[in-house]
Amino acid sequence: MDFTRNLRQMLWTRVGENKDFANRKRMADALGIDPSQLNRFMDGERGLSVESLGRILDGLGARLVLPGEAEAEAAREVCFVSPRTTGAMNDAMPPAAEDYFAVPLAAEPVAAGPGRIPQDDIRGWVLVWRHHESVRFRSDLVAVTIGKNEMSMVPTLHPGDIVLVDRAEKSPDPDGKIMLVTEPDGGCAVKRVATRPVDGDVEFVFYSDNSKSYPPRVYRLNRDYGGELGNAIGGRVVWAWSDMTMK
Repeated sequence: MDFTRNLRQMLWTRVGENKDFANRKRMADALGIDPSQLNRFMDGERGLSVESLGRILDGLGARLVLPGEAEAEAAREVCFVSPRTTGAMNDAMPPAAEDYFAVPLAAEPVAAGPGRIPQDDIRGWVLVWRHHESVRFRSDLVAVTIGKNEMSMVPTLHPGDIVLVDRAEKSPDPDGKIMLVTEPDGGCAVKRVATRPVDGDVEFVFYSDNSKSYPPRVYRLNRDYGGELGNAIGGRVVWAWSDMTMK
């Protein structure tokens, strides 16, 4: 029963002011399950069906790792090699490898997809300092470049900027998170996301910081994405490197 107890505790830690979900109703709507069912589970009054458990784990970006299997992380460990030089640089020490990891750089549709990034689809690697507050304890990270004609997130993000996406964080709550999203036609973009319950469904609003030129687009979880949160949300943008030539 440790798994059930740990899951309850984990859900409780994500509910409250300044957390992933303002309340349990918002959590249930985002995860696509009945609020009363979630409440009874979190209060310890009943268990979950396999389908409801799957929705919760999918919505939270969880992955099943069996004993003896390695977790499918996107980020990789790095190794620094000190160059052989003469003179003053001869005594220079390389950075500590354990303080960094390498994150694959990929196109938006590849980054938004499930599973490990295929080697052939990796465009390069971005070195990340693992102790920064924005990336600490995260591992399923992928980097995406804002395309040269993608102006919808100006002035926050400009063409050429690189964003770091945590693919394990798919919850759109609270409203206003910048996320890598997928539209029903398969197109991907970096947008802000807001949600609300509508007619037994969950409405997604993908909106831009440059809303005058790029109006919001509205979709529904069940109607447009088959009820699967991962089909709509690729992950949360947790960091960005700015192209200073655009400032």
